[in-house]
Amino acid sequence: MKHILIISALLFLCIPVRSLADSHPRVYVTDADRKTVLQKIEKENWAKETYMTLRASVEKYADRHMSDPEWIVSRLAMYWKDGERYTQCYLKNQNWDYGEGNAPVPTVRLPGMRTWNRYVNVPLEDRIPYNESGDMLGMDKLNPEGTPVVVPYKKSGHMVRGNNVEILTLAENAAFVHWLTGEEKFARFASDIFNAWLVGTWYMNPVLDPGRSCGSGGGWEPGGICGYYDYEQIHDDLALHAAMVYDFLYDYLTEHPHPHLKTLGKGTKEVAEEVFRRFITLGMVRGDRKGNWNVNGWNMILRPILVLDGNGDYPDGKGREYYLHTLLRESTAYRASIPDMVKNYDKVTGLWPESPGYAFSTVRMLLDWAEPLERAGTDIIAGNPVIEKAALAVLPWTDGRGNLLAFGDFRGGAADFRIFENLLSYYIRKGNVQGAAKVSAALSEGMERNRYNRQNVGWEGLCTYEPLVVSEDEDGPEEERVSYSPFHRCVVMKNGKGSDGLMAVLYGGRKGSHLSANGLALQLYGFGYALAPDAAAYESYWSNDHAYHQGAAGSNTVLPGYTEGNIQIEAMEPSVDRGQFTGKDALVPYLNFADISAGEKRRMVALVKVSEEAGYYVDIFRSDLDDNDYLFHNIGLDMTLYGKDGKALPVVPVDSLTPSYNVGYSWFENLRSCSMEGAFRAEWTLPEGIVSRLWMAGEKGRKVYTVSAPPTTLTSGITPGDCGVSPRRTPALLVRQMGNNAWRHPFMGVYEAFRTGGGIVRTVSALSPKDGACGLRVELADGRCDWFISSTGKELYEPDGMLAIQGTFAQVSVKDSSVVSLYLGKGSRLRCGDWTLRAVGTDPVYAAVYRTGGTWHYAADKKIEVEYKGRTLTVEGKGTLDFDN
Repeated sequence: MKHILIISALLFLCIPVRSLADSHPRVYVTDADRKTVLQKIEKENWAKETYMTLRASVEKYADRHMSDPEWIVSRLAMYWKDGERYTQCYLKNQNWDYGEGNAPVPTVRLPGMRTWNRYVNVPLEDRIPYNESGDMLGMDKLNPEGTPVVVPYKKSGHMVRGNNVEILTLAENAAFVHWLTGEEKFARFASDIFNAWLVGTWYMNPVLDPGRSCGSGGGWEPGGICGYYDYEQIHDDLALHAAMVYDFLYDYLTEHPHPHLKTLGKGTKEVAEEVFRRFITLGMVRGDRKGNWNVNGWNMILRPILVLDGNGDYPDGKGREYYLHTLLRESTAYRASIPDMVKNYDKVTGLWPESPGYAFSTVRMLLDWAEPLERAGTDIIAGNPVIEKAALAVLPWTDGRGNLLAFGDFRGGAADFRIFENLLSYYIRKGNVQGAAKVSAALSEGMERNRYNRQNVGWEGLCTYEPLVVSEDEDGPEEERVSYSPFHRCVVMKNGKGSDGLMAVLYGGRKGSHLSANGLALQLYGFGYALAPDAAAYESYWSNDHAYHQGAAGSNTVLPGYTEGNIQIEAMEPSVDRGQFTGKDALVPYLNFADISAGEKRRMVALVKVSEEAGYYVDIFRSDLDDNDYLFHNIGLDMTLYGKDGKALPVVPVDSLTPSYNVGYSWFENLRSCSMEGAFRAEWTLPEGIVSRLWMAGEKGRKVYTVSAPPTTLTSGITPGDCGVSPRRTPALLVRQMGNNAWRHPFMGVYEAFRTGGGIVRTVSALSPKDGACGLRVELADGRCDWFISSTGKELYEPDGMLAIQGTFAQVSVKDSSVVSLYLGKGSRLRCGDWTLRAVGTDPVYAAVYRTGGTWHYAADKKIEVEYKGRTLTVEGKGTLDFDN
């Protein structure tokens, strides 16, 4: 989608935001904005489609409500039964224990337990009306096609809250449609839901926890993680949705109060603000002031804060300004303010110090707050440029299909491109033409990859999002070749864009921060998908399978030994300069590599682009132990092992993996093995006609196992044909090497993924190892032969009469008996046939010579000598070679 950039119109939109008055709505829009929103819907296709989708999602229920007003309200999770309309709930061991009291109206049901379960609610139409027991009808997340089952209240996980959030969200959407159109059916529908929730909450006291299982003192004092109506304040989100119903429907609710309020002698405003202040009051002193808990905790209460009136309207002086002061300016013992919040972001990378899901959800929330807070009088972006850096840090951590990396406890999935929507709105408000064009290009790219749908951005998008801005000078974000986050111990290498690009993620383990002790792990990509990813299909943090999915056994690594600790980048190119997050300048267009050590282990991974559409990966993994297991998980429908002769290997069933190096091994099923000291390949078939192959050089003391590993993911749409999505298991490879030190005799493999019809790799063989140096010879289908050498020492390595290297890494290509390219990574010398590259001086260099068409190119980060058939040229930087002049 492209829109003509009209600078005058853009600047016209950059007008001061009106001061916030005590009228409604006011959080995202005022009545004066109605015309603007209607014009947006009329003129912009994305806005029109969003509005029609939103309206359709709620209109069928609003229409039904006109003739059957009990239907939707009866599906709220409440304490419906007279005599059990509890006003006080108690916890025990983080589960609902019992309730006391009996209100004159049904009260809102507390979730049955803190922890997750494996079930989600059945569709709204199939739920139990006036459900007195709290037992929920659920569908198994691990087997979504199965028959729904009855889940007992005390084992219902988040189903109770999820049910009520879903219904309150319908009310929220209906309230917006009523504000926009004035149609009463939407107001009646939304107000009946809101009023039932409001009165049912007003009679409830905050939950008590006598056993202090959630970290509080057991009562209502500050501390612990409990919210007003949830075990975790960061999930206490009913008021978040109810506040927007109140804001959009304020006048209608005032005129149509719940009938019971007359008995109380109170109005809707008085009761609603009392309820909102309960959520806010406990939210200010519960949860955690650190990490994502602090940001999520503020997110639960910000909308309720913004619908309050000013300080002077309350006897205790605690209105909107009182709470915003803490958020905007002054931290407390329980809540960190935005100035302290943004200190968590790394000034170099812009990343939050937790797993990707938290790294980007925090900045998404901050940007969600930007416009409402600006309406309230404060621009939180202008004084905090790291917020913009944090938003743009999303892009290096997305794959060719716009999905985020999945490591640590993040399950993966599409990047949240609404981050860029919020920045776009901000840039347009401020007249920042260049910034608006840049994030518009990022949004366009997300839509082109089918990972973002701008036609379904909800009422928030209709209120705040703007038309895309396209500049002829802005072609979209430049694709980085590498990124490195020291905190996450994570290197991401890329070569090529979209589904034809190569991508590898190489990272060390870290305990805490929602990261995991996964070893020196590797993920490999093909056709934009993570084909060899980490496992991330655990049920919850508290489930038994968490140990597998969040441990080294669910990763592509080598065990036993290192699983957590610092990493050292021994060599890497393209590199990431000090003070930068990404690197875009590469020596050559066809190769990336990184060599990383951690503990007693060291791993070199190279990406080799053979053509625009094809390429492969090289993996050399050292471990300074005598006994090691190389683990490799590839999503697939099946896996077959083939010997060097191309015949299937005769694997036989075995009872167990003994010794077992990790608790996660107990999750492997259908164990089969064969002794195999020679070269072999493992082959996986996947949907969409994709085939993956891992070729491995042979080594002494080897036994090869095929295992059925647990599912890889719970998230649909991120693997080809949802392969590896639960309950589909993952065919995995385990190569065991016993009594043969894997530092001197490492695991060496070549990986490729291709569509049905044939790959580019034909054979893989090992070069003779010597003094910490080893290598591979890879023959390709087009007759080209590639050599790869990896060395941990400084000695000259001459594996045959053709090659010689002093350096950490080398790659050489030969076709038709002629050298095509030479690449030296952090070294002093590389020779192949008539060609020699030498460093000038004592410092190691990164250097390459390669041919495209009939032209020879050179690239070097320092001065080098290039010798060819006895003639020598001294060069530095990049250029073309001409030995004839």
